[in-house]
Amino acid sequence: MKKNLLKLFGKKLFCVFRRLRSFGEDTYVSPLAELVYPQGITLGKGVVLERHSRVLANGKDASVEIGDFTTLSPYALLKSDGGSIRLGKYVSIHDYCVLYGYGGITIGNDVHIAAHTVMVASEHKYEKLGSPDFSIDMEGKGIKIEDNVWIGARAVILDGVTIGTHAVIGAGAVVTKDIPAYSLALGVPARIAKDLRVK
Repeated sequence: MKKNLLKLFGKKLFCVFRRLRSFGEDTYVSPLAELVYPQGITLGKGVVLERHSRVLANGKDASVEIGDFTTLSPYALLKSDGGSIRLGKYVSIHDYCVLYGYGGITIGNDVHIAAHTVMVASEHKYEKLGSPDFSIDMEGKGIKIEDNVWIGARAVILDGVTIGTHAVIGAGAVVTKDIPAYSLALGVPARIAKDLRVK
């Protein structure tokens, strides 16, 4: 009983110290992880934020929600940029992945994202290149990754894309259009190479 009360007190103290919106049971945040604007960050139970991972809920109404038993590996970056990033349960974001959530990023359950993958949920208006508005006048449709998806190393997922359940994105692919469920997508730009349904 005393041990449980101490554990609960320690958890609440950690939340207050880090100013997190909420913090689940058995969650581990490395002392070397960086949480910026933590009042917009929600961590589920069993979440692991490894050393040098970074989570930024930057911008008005920005939020980052990390589901139960999800892991961010070293040097992974989640940056909401005024939008929202929602990760489901049992998601793994590997080393050096970068997620920019201006238009919103939603990732389902049991999604595995290999190292150096980049997701950009926004677009600049190229006609404003060279003006001060280029960096601030953006638009974003958002990115949606459904359940049970595997994304290979160094893939790039661009704004407006939905990747269906049980899809596999090959290493180095650049995804510019929706990928249907149970598809293997390869190449630049990514194209459907195989139907993964068991026949």
